[in-house]
Amino acid sequence: MMALFNLGYFKFSQKFAIDCFLLSLLFFTTVAVTSIYVSSERTFYWWDYAGYNTATVNAANLFRDSPAKAWREVMESLAKEKNLLISLPLVPFVLLFGESRLSYILSVSLIYVLPFRFLLGAISARLIPVEPRRVFWSTVFLSLLVPVTWIPTLRGYLDTGGCVFVALAILVYLQDIRLKCWWRIPLIGFLLAGAILLRRHFAYSAIAFFAAAGLQVIIESIVHYLRGEAITPSPYPKYLFEFGVKLSTIAIISFAILMLVAGDFTRSAVTVNYRDLYAAWSLPLGDILNRYAGFYGLGTWLLVAVGFSAGMLTRMLALDAAIFVLPFGILSLVEWLVVLRYGYLHYTIHITPIVLLGLSSFCWASWLKLRGKVRYLILGAAGFYLIVNFAVGLIPVKLNLSKLFVANFGPLVRSDYDEVLKLVEFLRKLAPDREPIYIAGASNNFNANILRQANRRVNPPEDWWKLNAIGRPQIDSRDTYPLPELLQAQFAVVAEPFQQVLPEDEQVLRSGEQDVVKVVYDAFTQNWEIARDFQLLPEQFKLENNVTVSVYRRIRPTSIPTAVRTLAAMQRQIVDRPGTQLDWISLQQSVYTSANYSVSRVTDNLYNIVTEPIKNSNKLDTSFLYLGAISEKAQVTGKLNLPNQLCPGVLLRLTLWDDRGKLIDSAEMVDGRTSAIDLNLLLEGKNPSYLLLEVLSSDKQDLTSQCRLEIDNLAVR
Repeated sequence: MMALFNLGYFKFSQKFAIDCFLLSLLFFTTVAVTSIYVSSERTFYWWDYAGYNTATVNAANLFRDSPAKAWREVMESLAKEKNLLISLPLVPFVLLFGESRLSYILSVSLIYVLPFRFLLGAISARLIPVEPRRVFWSTVFLSLLVPVTWIPTLRGYLDTGGCVFVALAILVYLQDIRLKCWWRIPLIGFLLAGAILLRRHFAYSAIAFFAAAGLQVIIESIVHYLRGEAITPSPYPKYLFEFGVKLSTIAIISFAILMLVAGDFTRSAVTVNYRDLYAAWSLPLGDILNRYAGFYGLGTWLLVAVGFSAGMLTRMLALDAAIFVLPFGILSLVEWLVVLRYGYLHYTIHITPIVLLGLSSFCWASWLKLRGKVRYLILGAAGFYLIVNFAVGLIPVKLNLSKLFVANFGPLVRSDYDEVLKLVEFLRKLAPDREPIYIAGASNNFNANILRQANRRVNPPEDWWKLNAIGRPQIDSRDTYPLPELLQAQFAVVAEPFQQVLPEDEQVLRSGEQDVVKVVYDAFTQNWEIARDFQLLPEQFKLENNVTVSVYRRIRPTSIPTAVRTLAAMQRQIVDRPGTQLDWISLQQSVYTSANYSVSRVTDNLYNIVTEPIKNSNKLDTSFLYLGAISEKAQVTGKLNLPNQLCPGVLLRLTLWDDRGKLIDSAEMVDGRTSAIDLNLLLEGKNPSYLLLEVLSSDKQDLTSQCRLEIDNLAVR
């Protein structure tokens, strides 16, 4: 008995030692590859590549300075599209090891990506029911050879954190597919809700989960029927009803958690039409298929297809697990490659699990079902391909190989690094008091975010934000006409040729979706009337890809007729109204206007407007232009309120304009009372195109800093 105990203990110790060695090897491989890659980069990160990093570092600084304030910030972020929950696990790592890019990327790799690899290994061991330890570790190390398991993280995305929750939900489900243990139901609901809370797009993974579970019941029933077996001791309709109730309970629990933790976010996610809002990101089918061929390599897709086919035909795969995993993977492919067609790198994490499980199936089918030299030849060829594919994807050399291999996503290096810094320092000296600088360009090579990040690189934390580079609007389906930003701008930076996102870029858009940027570029390069309010400075900067950057300084305010004619020209060039453009647009030219007013839509034709005195001034001078349809008799109604009694009054002026900037009619109203009064003015004229609402100081006197105007239910009839 003692000998048997000693033998068992020895085997356990041996397995434990091997597991520790493999874990250490995985850890050091992750640290080494990440460190070498990030240290090889010399660039300024932009958009998504910088946003998550910046948010995480800012959260860490908040917790260092004031934990109570940091927690309030986290709670407030729950109502936003991107919240800080996903950054929280990274905060201790950043506080401990510093704010560098390498520290951030390592934190994501070790805290999110490593557990993700382990979970895929565990799912693979459930899918391939032979030698579970070997299946587990082989899948984990196989994942290291797939470049897309590295690239989103190396580019700064932390979305793998959400995928950890989805993978854990799948693993819990596969361990009890009929959900006989009641506690698995709320656990799965919590995990799916957690994934969505971390990143909204995991709602599509939840949809694929529920659809795959429903399909599994149907497929499993058909298979058992063909085999002449009973799927369950209870009648099939009763089993189907009970399973439907269990899935519904999971969905209800997930939704309840989302409403409880982030109610505003959930209501917005349910009501907002994201398909229209993100139409610019939805690529043509041919383009998205081409991108996903480049993300993995056609050779990888071939191995995946052969792996699943061989696994099913040889019955190597566990049937109950396979008829969930395969529908889940197919549904995910349909969602992202057919329905949504978003081409950003981080969306690959919805597809990567099925790719890795297919590769693992290929390797184990070859090992278990082939014999002799054929086995080693097939596995050797597949291994050689995966190693070359890994190198092609990550080495710092661009290789134009066939689609058989992955595209290159090597370290980012800018040849014009020093020239960008010179441009930033020049702009800082031009605008020492945060004067707005409009950036007429939005490409992966040149945009406002790159300039802000470059300024952050060379200036101390308390000063980096002082470069007020205006980077929006950028995208037609998401943004607005660029007139308000252009009117505020004291400087304009124009890059030639026009800088836009190209189909082959990593952060990609559908072609023709940046007219809101192009129209400002055209205004300066074609010498529109508004461009004459600026003066071209002699300094120029030469960036990579033969880009020349010029800087313009405002020499006078833009007149209202010029602003009206500019808007008309923008509308002619941008055929469809930008996706979030309201009927009212600001014409205020104060550099502080961003905090000076708010416009919100109540219904389709009713608006609320709130104006405040301009910062550093007691004046109230704000203008709004109405873009909606106007008849030759325009009646303007609403409810006016001056809530503070210290305000002596305001003057409201309404004017009608045609698209040539000609004044047609005007009406005025003075409000000197603090109680709410009705606004009801009528204007008439032929062929009106716009209606201008000006909020002015009454009797041209200065107002107190307490003067605030509220216009509720503002309507143009």
